[in-house]
Amino acid sequence: MYKKIAFAGAVLLLLSTALNAAPVKSLDDLDFPKLNRLEIPEVDRVTLDNGMRLYLIQDKSLPVFNASVRICVGSYLEEPEKVGLTSVLTTTMRTGGTSKWTGDEIDEALEAVGASVEVGSDITNCSARVNALSEYTDLGLEVLSEVLRRPVFDQEKIDLAKVQENSAISRRNDDPATVVQREFYKIIYASAPEYARHTEYATIKAISRDDLIAFHDKWFRPENVQMAIWGDFDREELLTTIRKYFGDWERGNTPAPPLPKVDYNYERKTYYAEKTDVNQSNIRMGHIGGYITDDDAAATIVMNNILGGGLGGRMFNNVRTKEGLAYSAYGRYNQFIEYPGGFFNYSGTKSESTVKAAKVMIDVIKSMQTVPPTDEELRKGKDGYLNSFVFNFDTKGEVVNRLMQYDYHGLPDDFLQQQKEAVEKVTTEDVVAAANANLKPDSMFIIVVGKAEDFDEPLDSLHWGPMVNVDISIPSGEEAEELVITPETLEKGSGLLTAAVAAHGGLDNFKNVKAVASKGVLTLKMQGQEIPLQIESTWKLPDQNRTVASFMGRNMYDIRNGDAGWKTDQTTGSVVAKTSEDLSNDDEDNQRNNILIFQNLDNPPYQAVYTGPSDINGAAVETVTLVDQQGGTICKLAFDAVTNELVGKSYWGEGATGEGNIQEVYSEWSTVNGVKVPLKTTLSMNGQETGVRLYSEYLINPDIAEGTFNKPE
Repeated sequence: MYKKIAFAGAVLLLLSTALNAAPVKSLDDLDFPKLNRLEIPEVDRVTLDNGMRLYLIQDKSLPVFNASVRICVGSYLEEPEKVGLTSVLTTTMRTGGTSKWTGDEIDEALEAVGASVEVGSDITNCSARVNALSEYTDLGLEVLSEVLRRPVFDQEKIDLAKVQENSAISRRNDDPATVVQREFYKIIYASAPEYARHTEYATIKAISRDDLIAFHDKWFRPENVQMAIWGDFDREELLTTIRKYFGDWERGNTPAPPLPKVDYNYERKTYYAEKTDVNQSNIRMGHIGGYITDDDAAATIVMNNILGGGLGGRMFNNVRTKEGLAYSAYGRYNQFIEYPGGFFNYSGTKSESTVKAAKVMIDVIKSMQTVPPTDEELRKGKDGYLNSFVFNFDTKGEVVNRLMQYDYHGLPDDFLQQQKEAVEKVTTEDVVAAANANLKPDSMFIIVVGKAEDFDEPLDSLHWGPMVNVDISIPSGEEAEELVITPETLEKGSGLLTAAVAAHGGLDNFKNVKAVASKGVLTLKMQGQEIPLQIESTWKLPDQNRTVASFMGRNMYDIRNGDAGWKTDQTTGSVVAKTSEDLSNDDEDNQRNNILIFQNLDNPPYQAVYTGPSDINGAAVETVTLVDQQGGTICKLAFDAVTNELVGKSYWGEGATGEGNIQEVYSEWSTVNGVKVPLKTTLSMNGQETGVRLYSEYLINPDIAEGTFNKPE
C-alpha cells in the first residue's frame, strides 16, 4: 500500500515539474495554418422538357436517397385577407391524400420502409423533402409526385390544418421575445408587408378548399420547380424514374410575379407594446439591413460579429458583462439573398432598467462608427466567420441545396468561396467604413415590449422621436350574427327560455343553487390523440371558482375569488396572478353559464332573441340567442323542439386549440337537488370534435372548506 502511494506521489511530482517547466500557451497565442481552398463537388444539372430543373450529386457512402424540392412561389402571393393560405395548402397537400392514396395510406406506406415525404412553405418559396433508403427511391419519388401534382385537399384535413393555425394564433403573444421580433419586422417591412405579415382568425377562416385548388393549379407547375438530389443512385436509372413521374407534368402559362420591393425610409421613432404579465422588458432597435451581394458585404459580416456576435461582441460585453443589465444581449446585421434583411439589436432586461439598457445599446451601436476595432476584435470578427466556414460543406445535401439556390438567383457556384476570401482581406478601415455606410444609429426604430409602469424612466425620456403604442391584442375572428330583434322574436325567445327552465326543474330550484362541486374527466382530442385530464371543480356563485386539472401527476390551477384570480403558468408551471384579460374572460364565461342564465330568468341581464329552427345530431331544435346590454352576442342556446330541454350551446371563445366557434352538446341527464343537469358534454370547435367532459360526481350546495378560493401555496 505504502509503495503504491509513494509511486503515485512520484508521478504527480514529475507531472508538476514538467508542467512548470513548460509555460502554457493561451488559446489566442496558438498559430493555426491557413485553411485550404475547399473543392466544390461537381453538380450534374439536368432540365426536363417541361422546364423542371434537376441538380444531382452522387454519394455512395450510405445506401440513402435524398431529394429537396424548391417551388419558386411562396406566401408573398397570398391575398391580404387570406394570409396563411400557403401554410394550410402545403399541410393538406401532405395530409389530405392524393388521387391515388389517402393521407393515411401514404403514412403507412412510408412508415413501412422508414421513409419520409414532407411539404412546407415560406415567404418566397414552398418546399418538399424526401428521405428514403436507396432501394425505395422509386416509392419516394412516386409519393412526392403524387403529393406535388395530385393533392385532393380533403376537407376534413383542411379543417384540421385550420384548427392548428388557430391554435398557433392563440399562443402568439405568450413569449415576449417572439412578440418584439414579430412587431419589429412589421415596422421595418411596412412598405412591403408580405415579408412580415401573420395569420389572424379571420384570414384562416376565409381560406376555402377552392382557394387551395386554385393556388395549386396556377403555381405548382414544373417550370417553377427545382429539385436537388443527393445520395446513392445510378444516374440513368434515376432520370428514367423522374421522367416517369414528372415528365408529363404540364407547364403553366403564368410566370411567377417578382418579389415585392422594399421602399425604406430611415426614421427615429419609439414603439411600445404593453404586456402586463411580465417583469422584464424585451428591447429591439435597428432598421433595414442589406443583401449578401452588397459590395461591402464581407466587411459588414466582420462588423456584425464585432458588434453583436455572441459572448465577445461589444453589445454583450457592455450591456451584460460591464453594466450587468441583461442576461441576453446581441445584434445582427442580416443580409438576405432575395430581399433586404434587417439590422437589429436585442436585449432582455428587468423592467426597472429598461431605459438605461436602451441608452447603453444606442451608445454601443454608435461606437462602431467612431471607435475602430482593436486587433483582437478584428481577429475575432473574422474568425467568427472563417472558423465555421467548413461547416457549410458538412454534407452533400448542404452543398447541392445551396448551389440550387445560387443557380436560381444567378450567382456563381463559388460565391461562398469568394465571400470567404473577401472576409480574409477585411481591414480595420473596412469595418469602420461599413459601419458608417450601413448603420444609421440616429435613425433607428426602437420597440419595447413590457410593463411601462415598472420602467426606470418613461420611454419618452429617450427623446427618440414620436411615441407609438402598438396594439398586440389578437383580433377575434367572430362574425356577428345578423339578429332580427322585434317584439315577436323577443317574446318567442323569452317563452322558449321560460319553458326550458321549467323542463330543467323550475326557477325556484335554480334560485336555491348557491354552490356546485364536481369531479370528472375532460378528454381532449388533438391531432388524433386523446389526453385525459382529471377535473375537480368547486364553484360558489357567482364569482368564486376553483378548478384543478391533473395530468401525469401535475396539477394545473384556475382560481377566481371575486376581483382576484390565479392560474398555472403553462411555461414555468408556477401559479401566477391572472391578468385583466384573464379576469375579463372569466366574466364572459360566467355570462354564458347555464345555471346563471336560468337563475336570472326573472331579472335577466340579457335579451333572449328567437333565431329559428335548426338541428343538432339529427334532432330538431329551436334556437335562442342571448344578447347583452351593449348588443353583443353572449351565446346561442338550442332547445329540443319537443321536450324544451337544453340540447346544446354555441359561442365564440377560446378552447384548447385556440379561438373559434365552440359548440357544447349535452347528454346523460341527472336530477340533483331538483335541478336537471347534463353529466356529459361533447365539445367541438369549428365543426371539429375537441373533447368530452364526463362528470362522475355532481353536487349542489355542498360544504366548502375555508380558504378554498385562496391562492395555492
